[in-house]
Amino acid sequence: MSIFCKRFCNTKKLQNKVTSRFLFLILAAAGILAVSVLWVSCTEPSPLYGTWADNRGDKLSLFSDDTFSASMMDPVEGKVTYEGDYSVLLNSLVLSCSTGKQIVSEWDIRGNMLYLNWTSEEGVLVPLTLYKTAN
Repeated sequence: MSIFCKRFCNTKKLQNKVTSRFLFLILAAAGILAVSVLWVSCTEPSPLYGTWADNRGDKLSLFSDDTFSASMMDPVEGKVTYEGDYSVLLNSLVLSCSTGKQIVSEWDIRGNMLYLNWTSEEGVLVPLTLYKTAN
């Protein structure tokens, strides 16, 4: 920067002003970069993302774009398939199916097991213990 100022700056005062602005811009860019790296490194994916299944044939897949697909075994209808959007607020999981049905359940993860209550088509709560099968 001093070569530029020696050639184009007429006075020492102007030379100092240009140098201090250049230094300020460099420090501001470094600060923004540091904050960005810190923010990106501190965010982590939701532990709910992935595919969860059990030995009865129930399967729930939660995707990072806030959509889900599920196939649940129903004693009356057999395997029922659902899909739609989901949202999470603390330990509440809200599944909004494309059919208009909404399932609200508390969830808990212990190790590789997801615990939640599924509401069947008849409105019966079905407690599920699902094992993580894929990320």
